[in-house]
Amino acid sequence: MRNFFRSLLGLLPGIALIVALAIGGKLLSNWLQAIITVAWLRSLAASVIIAIIGGMLIGNLIPLPRIFAEGINSYEFFLKVGIVLMGARFLITDVARLGGIGLAIVVVEIAFSIAFVSLFSRLFRLPEKLGSLISVGVGICGVSAIIGASGSIDAKKEETGYAIAVILVFGALALVAYPLLGRLMGMSDKAFGLWAGLAVDNTAEAVATGAIYSRAAVAYTTLAKLCRNALMGFVILGFAISYSRRGLAKDVSNKGLFLWQKFPKFVLGFLALSVLFSVLFAALRSPGDHAGLVAKTNGLKNLSEWAFQLTFVGVGLRTSFRDMVRTGISPLVVGVAAEAAVAVFTLGMVFVVEGVLPSL
Repeated sequence: MRNFFRSLLGLLPGIALIVALAIGGKLLSNWLQAIITVAWLRSLAASVIIAIIGGMLIGNLIPLPRIFAEGINSYEFFLKVGIVLMGARFLITDVARLGGIGLAIVVVEIAFSIAFVSLFSRLFRLPEKLGSLISVGVGICGVSAIIGASGSIDAKKEETGYAIAVILVFGALALVAYPLLGRLMGMSDKAFGLWAGLAVDNTAEAVATGAIYSRAAVAYTTLAKLCRNALMGFVILGFAISYSRRGLAKDVSNKGLFLWQKFPKFVLGFLALSVLFSVLFAALRSPGDHAGLVAKTNGLKNLSEWAFQLTFVGVGLRTSFRDMVRTGISPLVVGVAAEAAVAVFTLGMVFVVEGVLPSL
């Protein structure tokens, strides 16, 4: 119990900083949107953009004491809370329909990413395990997948660090590039949200990219990204078995336990809340009861948006311009080629399936 309170105290300074910046960013966004009259300038004052840019400026220009580091790194907890709470917004039937299509195209996207990165890694003579880590990061869910795979294939710390740096560079670039490209192409909220969920690596950056585009887009982004996250354990298991058979990593003794350990549990929380509210809506008969449940759903939606706001501040604080500069040329070239190829490939898939996707 003493260790628990000690850990909690270690988190509080960083969390307090994130909360303060999130509230300040929200107030600043509301004020700017009230006084700006030009529509496209008003969109730049969105709380998502202010949270991320503000976090980046503070994290890179102000030397924050170490006491804040542990709490800042907890931003992924708020991301998972936000995703779980989003489950109340979706009927499980819509999740099943979009999830079925999403899983199908995610399998294709992951296979393409792994094949493409493996080919370019050999062309640029990257270490095999570094290439595998970059392919896992690009294909599934960025840093989380890289960390999960690194121990499973016995990768070196330097290889893991390189792969993470490459993914973080493109995560930061995606926040600007994808919404801009989406607007230039006139993409619908549905198409853009699906594209961001398929192509942007880290879950936090993917959700932020969708949120920057529109409130409607982020719903599709989250569902598409959850489909990628759900397959993380299977892909990492495949790499682990491949390396162990060649004597380059330890054997996987219990494949079922391995999959459970690698499976992102917040996906189950999202599905559980979706099932719960779907059952509640189906059971209600009177308009008054229905309106009351809608109010509760909207309340959870607001909590989810605040959880995401805290996440976006953490993303900004965590983004290091210094780490971007330190990234080596060869892994960066492979990353550029992979990210560009995946962006174009997934964009083509989105335009093919957009018409059959349900509206949320």
